[in-house]
Amino acid sequence: MLRFYRQCFAPNNMIISAAGHLNHKHFADLIGERFAPLQAVPNGHHDPAPVVTPRIVTRNKKSLEQVQLCMGVPSHPISHERRFVSYILNTVLGGGMSSRLFQKIREEAGLVYSIYSDLNPYRDTGCMTIGAGTSLESTRKVVDSVLSEFRELKSQNLPAEELRRAKDQLKGSLMLSLESSTSRMSNLARQQMYFDRFFSMDETIDQIESVSGDGVREMAAELFDPEKIAITVLGNLDGLKLERENLIF
Repeated sequence: MLRFYRQCFAPNNMIISAAGHLNHKHFADLIGERFAPLQAVPNGHHDPAPVVTPRIVTRNKKSLEQVQLCMGVPSHPISHERRFVSYILNTVLGGGMSSRLFQKIREEAGLVYSIYSDLNPYRDTGCMTIGAGTSLESTRKVVDSVLSEFRELKSQNLPAEELRRAKDQLKGSLMLSLESSTSRMSNLARQQMYFDRFFSMDETIDQIESVSGDGVREMAAELFDPEKIAITVLGNLDGLKLERENLIF
């Protein structure tokens, strides 16, 4: 445990961030006093990006009333230059109650109890996932409906009104997420970790505003590759089967 601790908590492997009513020099002096004795060690954070192997996994659990469905595709790492395009794409697809998945599959078709999409970017890779709770009878229809949304986003530009709404929603969520000192502290550390610099709110908003409808369509065409879609299904499946050919769209 001590070896593991020393490997992780080393100067070249640490970022110390603070936010709030503090004096920068006094804070930096305290950090220097407490952490100066630590010795640098190789951090090992230069491994190649993981290789994605898309699979279809079903797990039968008879005690569950709902079927839990997760569909995912690989996406870009957190520092990718087009990251804000993927943020907008995720917002349009399933980022809230005004999203396409929620409105079309839950509200209009009534096929799910809940549905959403989530973008998870990491240092070396990322994934976009769609999660849904549905019934056994509706599972195949839900998969087909999600694929239909993939196809539409790949082939058609976003209407200007929908793009505007997604940008406003993303900017609002970002501003709300930075209201507390704790969230500001975490944001400072995260940006230093991945970008070696701090992006102001104005810079971030400018990047969001620069996203175009063409850019979202191109990102959808890049990410929503049928050969890269992975699916996990959990529930009382009663012989349900999903094959790779079911994902062609």
